[in-house]
Amino acid sequence: MSPRPDRSGGLNWHLRALARRGTLWRPFRDQLASFLARWQPLTRTLILVGPSAGWCLPPDFLTRFDRILAVDPDPWAKLFFRRIHPNARIGRWIKGDFFAVAPDLLAGEPDAAILFCNMLGQLRFAGRDAEEADRLIAGITPLLAGHPWASFHELLSGETDMTPSIMPLAGPPHHETLLKELGLSGEWLDHAAGHLLPKAMQRDIVPWRFAPGRLHLVEMGIGNAREPVTARPS
Repeated sequence: MSPRPDRSGGLNWHLRALARRGTLWRPFRDQLASFLARWQPLTRTLILVGPSAGWCLPPDFLTRFDRILAVDPDPWAKLFFRRIHPNARIGRWIKGDFFAVAPDLLAGEPDAAILFCNMLGQLRFAGRDAEEADRLIAGITPLLAGHPWASFHELLSGETDMTPSIMPLAGPPHHETLLKELGLSGEWLDHAAGHLLPKAMQRDIVPWRFAPGRLHLVEMGIGNAREPVTARPS
C-alpha cells in the first residue's frame, strides 16, 4: 500500500469532520475526553498545537483554562473552532507553524501547559521530509523543558473493518507486536511518532474509526513524569 495520509486542513477537511464528528468519531472523542480528564496540569493557561477546529476536543476540558493560545496553519481553523467551542477562552490565535514560533511563544508563556492535538503523527505528510520530522520529534522534550505537556497522535493507520479495544501500555509500542495483540493484519502506514513520549511513561493506544473501512491507532500520553495525572478508571 502506498502511503496515504488523511490530510487535515482546508474546507473539505472541515466539512468531512462535521459529518463524522457525531457518528464515526464519537467513540474516539469519548476516549479522548477520558484521557484529558485525567491530565491535570497545575496551570490555567493552555497552548493548543494544531487543534484545527477542535472537532474531537471536549468542551469541558477547554473550559478548565482561563486563557488559551492556539497555533494552527489552517486558515479555516479559527472560524470553525470558535463556532464549535464558543465558551473556550481563546486569548490568541496564531496562524502558522508551531516550530517556527515556539521559542518566542514558550519563553513568553513560561507557565503554560501544551497539548499537541493529533499533529505530531502528521509531520511527515505536511511538507517535511523524514529526516526533518524525526529531528523535530526528537527535540520535543528539550523544547518543552519546564512545561507540562501531553499529546495524542497517530501511530499507525490502515484499511480494516475491525475496531479493537483501547490498549494501555507501560512503554513504547513495538508496531508488529501491537498489531498482533490487537488482532490486526495487512499493511499499515507508520506515522513515525512512536518514540515521542518518554520510554517509562504510561500511554493508551486508542482506535479511531476515521472513515468506513479505515482505522487509525492513536497514542495518548503525557510528556513529563512529574506532571499530575489521575489513575485510569478500571
